[in-house]
Amino acid sequence: MDHTSPPAPEEVVIGKYPGSRFWAVWVRGELLAVVVYKKGAEAIQRTLLRFRKSDTAQ
Repeated sequence: MDHTSPPAPEEVVIGKYPGSRFWAVWVRGELLAVVVYKKGAEAIQRTLLRFRKSDTAQ
């Protein structure tokens, strides 16, 4: 898989970080971030997907 291109929507996953109360963002199966609030995880996901839309439009 080409990791230089922006991730597709199905490649950005939000879920609870195992064994904690925190939220995690995984990109292509790799942990990108652990945040306190779900809204923070969703903001990261939105930003990544917005980057993908702007990159594919060019």
